[in-house]
Amino acid sequence: MKAIYKIYLLGIAVILTGAFTACVEDELIREASPEDTAKGTQAYFSENNKRSMSFLPTDETTFSVEIGRRNSTKAYELPLQITDEEGVFVVDTVVNFKAGEDLKNVEVDFSAMTLGMEADLVISLEPEDATIYGNSSLTISVLRDYKWLDKGTVDFFEQDFGLEGGTVAIQQAEGTNLFRLKDLYNVLDDSDDPIPPGYHLKFYLDPDNNWAALNFLPGFQNLGTGYEVYYDIAGGFAAYCSFTSKDNVYSANYLLTPNRQNLYLGGFSFVWSGDFPGVIADPYEGDATVNLDWAMATADVSYWGYLGYTYEVEDKYGGVAYAGVDEFEITLSGANGKIVLSLLTNYVGGQFLPTGEYPINTSDKENTVRAGFRSGIPLGSYVEVPSIDATLFLTRGKVVISEEEGTYTIEVDGSSALDSEVKASWTGTVTIVDETAEEEEGGAEGIKAKVKRLGPGEKLSIIRK
Repeated sequence: MKAIYKIYLLGIAVILTGAFTACVEDELIREASPEDTAKGTQAYFSENNKRSMSFLPTDETTFSVEIGRRNSTKAYELPLQITDEEGVFVVDTVVNFKAGEDLKNVEVDFSAMTLGMEADLVISLEPEDATIYGNSSLTISVLRDYKWLDKGTVDFFEQDFGLEGGTVAIQQAEGTNLFRLKDLYNVLDDSDDPIPPGYHLKFYLDPDNNWAALNFLPGFQNLGTGYEVYYDIAGGFAAYCSFTSKDNVYSANYLLTPNRQNLYLGGFSFVWSGDFPGVIADPYEGDATVNLDWAMATADVSYWGYLGYTYEVEDKYGGVAYAGVDEFEITLSGANGKIVLSLLTNYVGGQFLPTGEYPINTSDKENTVRAGFRSGIPLGSYVEVPSIDATLFLTRGKVVISEEEGTYTIEVDGSSALDSEVKASWTGTVTIVDETAEEEEGGAEGIKAKVKRLGPGEKLSIIRK
């Protein structure tokens, strides 16, 4: 038994000796840390420095940057390289360290920034002064933000990424007509990896005109989806961008881009449902009571595509499908005035004007004529009667379109919101003007790209980081 015990102890000793020897060998071959190549004071920017800062109007307009050094034996004048493209930061270009002083706070003044402005400050060290064991450059993004006032909530209907709608807070920048939908896609995105908060959609409203839509911020807005929203007011892409409202209902069209080269048509609508401060007016203001029976002289037909009214349906297997709805606008003109008809049909791609009998109603579904209403200007189907300075909004009745050997007949038999009777007819050939501009090049703000339209039911995929 003693022999066995001695052999056991000897085995443990051998194992420990081998382990010790391996550790010694590892220590012997371990490479030494690289020598700091900085000839100066071996300076660095502290990890305590923030890379992004936001300040309210009542906040101080200064902040500090912490700079350290590894070699603090002597006093030293440390030069700084400053990059300030906006020209709004005031900062010393030399930091004076006393002997034995290894940390220093450098004050940055940004009082030249206006409210709502964002700017980047880049501070760098000279190569001979920068230690290899720390940050030799620091970029700080600074926002001098507004004070945002809560103005209620909106019911948001998302069209670009296939997300469910949601209730989103609307806020106003104090003292301005600038508004935002707070944390928009963070609210809408219920995935396991949601878009983070802090991305807000900004736009302008007119508080003196029933809080009517004006414009988006021109240029690019990052909403955290991997696609920037691009809104062009007067450049080559302005025809794709619009922001309109009817009382508390708002609609927008804009462009989306993941790289400022590929552009996609985007859009949304929302209803300012909570605490709307304006007035919801009579949608048929300007209507009159008059009976008409007109023979029209000309017909202009425009094709606006399937983007506005295509909607989600369920297929026979219980999955998601889409009903493609094409939109045509028919303008009948004559000596007495004009009739505008908003025709919604099954998808035909604008190749021809579909025929049939179409009811006038408010369903916004295929094979109907969309009822008229006012949204700043008349929309839908309506009649302009210059002789009495009236607009009749068609809300009931039917429109019959027939064709024989290339000759079309369009007959209107409808009633307005105030029960005016409207009858009209026209016969002739049709030329369809395609307003969709399937692909068109344009350029603004240094971008040159083609605009692409998504097919019925097609959505973009959020690019998650």
